[in-house]
This record gives sequence, C-alpha cells and structure tokens, in this order.
Amino acid sequence: MSLSASAVIKQARSFYTDEKIAAARKNIETHSWAKEACQEAVAAAELYLQDGHDGLWELVTTQNLPRSYGVNQVRGCPVCKKDIDRFGNYPWLTDSANAPWKVTCPSCRTVFPSNDFGAYYRSGIDEHSRFDPARADRSLLTNTLYPDRDENWCVDDGYGWLDPGHDNPETRRYTFIAYYNHYHLWYGGRIAKALEAFSQAYLFTNDSRYAAAGTILLDRIADVYPDMDSSVYLWKDGFRNSHGLTGLGKIVGSIWETGLAASFVLAYDALFPGMDSPEITAFLSKKSKQYPMLGKKDSVEAVRRNIEQGILMQVKPAIEAGQILGNVGMHQSALALAAVVLDHPTFTKEWIDFLFETHERKGRPLGNILTILVNDVDRDGHGDEASPAYNSGWLGNLKLVADALSGQGERVPLDLYDYPKFRKLFHMLTPYVMLGKYTPSSGDTKRAGDPGIIGSADLYVSGFAKTGDPLLARFAYFLNGNQWEGLRGDIFTDNEAVLVEMKRAVDQHGPFEPGSSNTTGYGFAALRDGKGAFERALTLYYGRNTGHGHKDTLNIGIYAYGMDLSPDHGYPCFADGNYERKRWTINTISHNTVVVDRSPQVNQIVAFPHHFEGGAQVQLIDVEAPQVYPHNRLYRRTTAMVRVDDETSYLLDLFRVKGGSEHLYSFHGPEGEALAEGLQLEKQAAGTYAGETIAYADPEYDMASESGFNYLYDVERDSSPPSGYSLDWKAKDTWGVKSVSEDVHLRLTMVSAVDEVILAQGEPPQNKPGNPKSYTYMLARREGEALESQFVSVLEAYRKQRRIMRVEALAVKSEGEPSTGCDAAAVKITFANGRTDYLFQALHSDKLYVVDDFLEVKGFFGMCSIVNGSLTYGYVCDGTLLRAGDRTLIDKSYGALTGSVTGFTKNLSLENEIRVRVEQPLDDIGVERGYIYIQNDGIRNAAYEFTSLKPDMDGGLVVDIGDVTTIRAWADKYDFSRGYRYDLQEGAPFRIPLSYEWRAEE
Repeated sequence: MSLSASAVIKQARSFYTDEKIAAARKNIETHSWAKEACQEAVAAAELYLQDGHDGLWELVTTQNLPRSYGVNQVRGCPVCKKDIDRFGNYPWLTDSANAPWKVTCPSCRTVFPSNDFGAYYRSGIDEHSRFDPARADRSLLTNTLYPDRDENWCVDDGYGWLDPGHDNPETRRYTFIAYYNHYHLWYGGRIAKALEAFSQAYLFTNDSRYAAAGTILLDRIADVYPDMDSSVYLWKDGFRNSHGLTGLGKIVGSIWETGLAASFVLAYDALFPGMDSPEITAFLSKKSKQYPMLGKKDSVEAVRRNIEQGILMQVKPAIEAGQILGNVGMHQSALALAAVVLDHPTFTKEWIDFLFETHERKGRPLGNILTILVNDVDRDGHGDEASPAYNSGWLGNLKLVADALSGQGERVPLDLYDYPKFRKLFHMLTPYVMLGKYTPSSGDTKRAGDPGIIGSADLYVSGFAKTGDPLLARFAYFLNGNQWEGLRGDIFTDNEAVLVEMKRAVDQHGPFEPGSSNTTGYGFAALRDGKGAFERALTLYYGRNTGHGHKDTLNIGIYAYGMDLSPDHGYPCFADGNYERKRWTINTISHNTVVVDRSPQVNQIVAFPHHFEGGAQVQLIDVEAPQVYPHNRLYRRTTAMVRVDDETSYLLDLFRVKGGSEHLYSFHGPEGEALAEGLQLEKQAAGTYAGETIAYADPEYDMASESGFNYLYDVERDSSPPSGYSLDWKAKDTWGVKSVSEDVHLRLTMVSAVDEVILAQGEPPQNKPGNPKSYTYMLARREGEALESQFVSVLEAYRKQRRIMRVEALAVKSEGEPSTGCDAAAVKITFANGRTDYLFQALHSDKLYVVDDFLEVKGFFGMCSIVNGSLTYGYVCDGTLLRAGDRTLIDKSYGALTGSVTGFTKNLSLENEIRVRVEQPLDDIGVERGYIYIQNDGIRNAAYEFTSLKPDMDGGLVVDIGDVTTIRAWADKYDFSRGYRYDLQEGAPFRIPLSYEWRAEE
C-alpha cells in the first residue's frame, strides 16, 4: 500500500479544524491559563530554535544506534549500585542542551559514559546520512573523564559498556547511550518536545518560523522512520524497551511507540498550512544534495509526500506487524489519527473500517473497537487490565479515537459518543474515590498508599460536552476541588458554553459525593460513612487478578482519619517477569487475604457477591470466590462496617475457607510501629518466613516455590496463640496528609482459634520514591486435613483512645447443639460508654441460631445494641427473626424476594431492565432499591444494582438496572450480526435479600 509518488492527497488540516483553532485563540485572548499555555509553547519553541535548522536536523538519530529505557535496572549504577533505586524507575539525569550524550546518577552524581560519544557518533555518519559503526573513529572510545580509572572504564560506543566483573548479559551491560537516545532524545526527549513545541506554538500564533522549524524536524524523522526497528536490540542483552516482552518496536518498544507515532501524525496536521515556506525547501534541498539518497526536497509537495510516506503510511503496516502495538486504545488512536489526518479518499475509509472490525495479531487486538467495548469493557465501564491506573488509560485512549473520528460523517460506522459501552467508560473512576483524596493503590497503580485521585478534570469536561451526562459534570467539578474557577476542558474547547451547562447539571443533581457502592461487573465494593475529617471507608476487591492486577481476590483496604491505613503495594519495581513482582508484589501473600496451601490464587475474571448493604447503621459486603482456589469447597469473605457514632465505625471481618491443608490469613497495617497484645513471640534467629536458612529474595527458593514467603523477614512467632489476641499499628503519616500530627491507630483483634501467629516485615517496592520502608504483617496460620477455617476479627481505627474495651467470641447453637465448623460465628463488643453490641453471621439464613443463650437469629446477619442495659437497636439482613432475651425486635414473613427471570433488555442501551416473577405477594414488596443476584453459568456473576421495582402488566416486577447492560460479549466477534451472549437467561432463579432495622424509639 503506497501513495502515488506524483500526487499529494492531503489538502488541508483535518484534525485541528478551524473551529478548534478559533476556540484555542479565543481562550488565549480571554483566559490566563490559555495565555500561559501559549506562552509556554512559544518559550519552548524559541528555546529549540536556538539549535538552528542544522541542529534540529542532526538531533534525529538513525536505526544504527540502540535504544533502551534502562541503563541497568537490575544492578543500578556502576558506582553506587542500588542506591539509585530510591530515585525511581528511570532516575538518570540528563541535560541534552548543555551536556549531550551524558547521563548522571542522581545518587552519587557520577557522569557516564566516560568517553566523548558525540565526537565518535559524528565520525560515523556516512554518505547516506546514517550512523555506521564500522565507519566511526574508534580511537575516540577512551575514558577521558576519570584518569584514576583504566582507559576502558564505562566507555560506551552506543552498544553499552560491558562490566568485566560480570558475565551475565542481562546484568553486565550498562546502556548509557541507548538510554539517552531512547529517553532523552526520542521518547519524551528533545526531539519529541521540540516537535510538540513547534506544533503548538504555530497553532496558537500562526508564526511561520515555528512551522518551518517543525517541518524540517518532522521531515528528517520521516527520512529515518521507515527503517526504524528496535527488535534488533535484545532484552536479554540488556536493551530494555516497553513492548510487552514481544521484542518488537520501531524507535522504541511497541507499546510506547504508539504515543510517538500519534505525536508525529498530529504534528503533520498542525504544521500543514505552514509547509509552503521557501525557507523549508531551501534548507531541505541543500540537505538532499548533500545526501542524494534522501531524494529531492525542492517543493512543498515533495516534503509533504516524504512525511506522508515516511510516517503516516507506516502506521497501519507497523500495527499489523506488531511494531506499533500497545494497550487498548493506544495503537487504535494512532491509526484513527493517521486515517483522519491523511484524509485519503480510499485509505481513510479502509483504515477506519479496520478499526471497528475484529483483527488480531497473536491474540492481541489490532482494530477491534467494537469487540473491545462489548467483550472486554465490563458492564461498569472498566477494562480488563484490573489496575485502576491502566484501565483509566482505556478511557483516554479510546476517547482520542472518538475525538479523531468525530465529524467524519459516513466514513465512520458509528459515533462512539452515542455508544452505551463507550459512554460507560466515563463512569469507571467514580467508585474508586476514597475519603475524597485517594484512588486505592490496587494492582499496578500508583505508589503504596499515596494520596491522589486518578482522573483529569479536563477529560470529563470534554466528555460532558459530548454526552451531557450529569455525572461527568459533577465529577469534573469534584476533581477541580468543587470550585468553578480554573475548571476547563482543553485549550481547543469553547469553555464558556460548556461551563454554563455544567453548572446547571451540578445545581440540579448536587456535587459528587460517593456513597457506599458495589460495582459487581468489575468487582469492587466500598462501604463509606462519616463526613469530612471523620469520613471512613472499607474496600473489598474481588475482580480480575490477571494482567496488571494482583493475586488479591477478597483483599480489603481501610481508610480513616484522612489516611490509608492498610495500603496496597501499588506499582511493582518493574512490571515485567521478575521474581520480586511475581513472588511478592502481586502475590497473594502480600495482600490482606488468605493463602491456601502456600500457593497464589489462580486466574479469575470476577467473584460472586451474595450480599451488599450500604447506607444504614450496619453496612456489609459478602463475596464468594470459588475460582481462585478451585480445589476448595469455600473461599468467602463477609465484612461489616458498624457505626458507633458520627466519628467512628468498626469492622467485623469473617473469612471462611474450606479445603486444603494450610490456611494463612495475611494482614498488614500502615507504616509504623506495631505492638502485639496477648502473644508470646519468639524471634526467629535468621532467614525469612520461608526458613531460617533461606535468605531474603533467594532466587533458588523463588524457582522452587511460588509462596513468596522468602520476602518476609524479621520473623517472630507464637506457636500456641490464644484466641482474642490483638495487633495495634501506630500509623506513620507516610505521605504527609495531616496538617497536624495525630495519634492514629489501626487495631486488629482476632477472636478465632489459630495454630500459629507470625509477625514479619514486608517491603513495598523500594524504587518508588516515598514508599514506606516496610509494613508489619500479621499472619494467622491453621493446618490440617480437609481443613475448614473461620477467621473472625474485629478491626477498629481510632485516635488516642479506643472506644472499644473488649472483644470476645460467643458460643453459637443450632437446634440445641453447638454450631461446629465455619458456618456461623458471633462476637460481643463492649464499649467504654456503656454500649454493648452483639453481632452474628451465618452462611445458612434459613436456620435458627441461638447466641450466648441471649440472641436468637434466623438470617444471614444479625445485630443488636444495648446501652446501659436497654435495647436500642436491632438489625437483620436476609433473615426473618431477631430476638434479644425475651424481646422480639424483628419478625418478618420472608428475608428475601425470590423467583425467576422472565426477560431482560437484550440490546445495548442506556436504559436496561430485568423482568422477574416473584414468589412473594406483590402488594407487600416494600423495597425500592437494592441488588438482585441471579444464578448463571458461573463465568461471570449476574448481580445488579437496581434503582426501582415496579409491577408489570403480567403480574411480575420490572427491575430497573439503569445504564448497566446484561450483555457479556458478542456471540461471534468476527460476525456481529449473530448478536450477543448474556450473563443471565430466562428462567434463572434470583434472590433479592432484604434487611430490617429496629430502633428503641419505634
């Protein structure tokens, strides 16, 4: 596929429309932020103009110079070794303007390489304007910086310095020049920054100087781009690139190449009108005479043709070859931009059709927009990468596709902004907001517990402008600190008109305030209570544990007093196949869940919620995960949040496991000192939890075992622990979120019997600046054949003084006999103010249980409170009876609505419903909103939140599930006409658990 050598097809700008440019210039005239953006672009462009046209042209390096995003990620700096890790993944410093071809260690400040590579590189430029190592003067490859070292020390000829003290190719090579070329010339470096500055400055000012400089740079990139192939520089030799371990790429690895390719395409569209400057052809004609292999560049047509052939026409073939191929939306947005900017009568339509059709390379999507949105985006709007950070990229990348194709008329099969699953992507980040300032560090996301919310206000302003969805206006307003000043879309948006409509939406629907929520398609529940400084929350994750997710199904997180009190580890040291990531950071053992038989969880899509209650005095989440340990009969967690008063709540946590021979409950609190009460701990003499003779991160152990136990050190044990022991963490304000130091604690009291308790230290990734040095882990272990475990604990966050005085387990009976196994549990909690809470939970809601010869419960969960001897509160979930002493608090005919599904919405829609036939009397429903749980094939769950139940004409109920679809996937992703597959079917039984409260004043 090629364009005619005699015709230039593109005639005008096609992405940066006149409307966009007019909006930008209007914003620059009327808004200080836009004026500042313009000034920054102009200042940057003026700085790069100092290089001159020759300097800009010579910035562009050719294929014969390696690229690598790491200098030596395994061993660190040749001088200070691993000390450099505290400065992050890509720590090396450069000053490409004043110290070209040099990198500096931020720890020891040593400069590398020791030779003058610039002189060596220039000596190797051949008659075709390419760098030829065989031609270069190797006498220049000598140490000139460090006379106390030998002449070869840290000398780099472009292919790295091989440390003679090591023979492993992956850890021996230091790639100073390859790193500089990759990260400080090309990807995010001087070339990319200069091109962006010229493009933006020209768009904003129409100054032809910027168009000339940008065109010369872009034309030179087009000269070399077709031959770029990073695959010849191998990972195993130390040349690391972001390519998902495929080894493929062009300038850089295939994943990051998507952004480079898109930036080149956009630059062409931005600079296009200014390319007819005689200054450009005069300079490039001179270069083409100096290097005849470049071809003639004596006309604007020739220059444009070179850019179209050398860049735009490379995009689709490189995607098909895997050289430009990233995460979802990355290469699709590059191709969408290339199609639109090329504006070709044939290729543009073909490329757009390719985007919407299903095309794959070794299982990775090439186009597949509709397949991705229907099959891979879940009903809550999340992608399949598990990590909130990575999933958020789906929205940004696919939005760029939508924006590129907007206005293309009949050349586009559909407007993505009208497509329900695309619009649902905008809702993805809203459930994650914790305490108004955290996105959980779940999966490969952020650092360990650092504050900050993923999402940019301008993206949601733009989304609202396209969809009118009130939630987007409210979320944008929230992200801007709940203020209108400074809130805006991008510089190409008519902000005044959009803000008028946004204000109307916020006035009508109120500011964004996330309550308790359960996104069942993704697998994330959040229980929230309190306001302001006293807001507190619990999270439970039960979604994907693959991709950029961790093996952390049923992991809980705790937030209170403005702090993340049990932070996940977040992004690993390196997101590749290294052992630290596999055996520790993403492994089950490092998370707040249960490890069975010393093995990590196996892959799952999403677990199965059975109960969720939010907003009352008692809130709870109950989830079963049968797939993560397939040989187990049960793997289920129920966690309740109980309000004490406006300032505090506590948690009752029950984790049940049936099957296997060893169950290890793992929990860590915040960074800070942890004190044990009720334990007699003996310190292990040496080694790790894997054994006294097994060292930290022992590679031989890593190869032999998947447990990750060798990453837990400073081990202490109590081999005969009592029930009722506690661990109290005094929280360190790791991230400085508190303006005034406060004595904040998290306390866990375990009331169930275990065989052994272990305390140990475990580290979050240490190459992420600011991460804690370590967390104190509490491991509660049980062992036995056909083991059944019921880990019952109470967690409380408090300041200075505890509200709870005592936590104790209570005896439970059923039919006059003690309840055995792990089917039921009860606790009694005594407070300093005279309040006593009795809490009960059972797996069988249809059985009558007696707790401590005082409380009778028939239901899934029951509770009562007594204050100074008087009953004040009662609660039962999915049950019919709650009796305390001789007083009946709750007595109902049924604890759940049951029946079968009769129909449901079967097309993609913003309005969806499920129709059901109910076994209970319709005139006694008494519930307006909640969750419906439908039995299905077990591949994904069929649990849906509903906002109303209404009688239908056929004697059943209509369950309104809003904009959440029942569609699971296409029936055939290669033939959309065959329709869909669903997460439920007609005739399937369902349950809608009900809850009841009793208060003394009633």
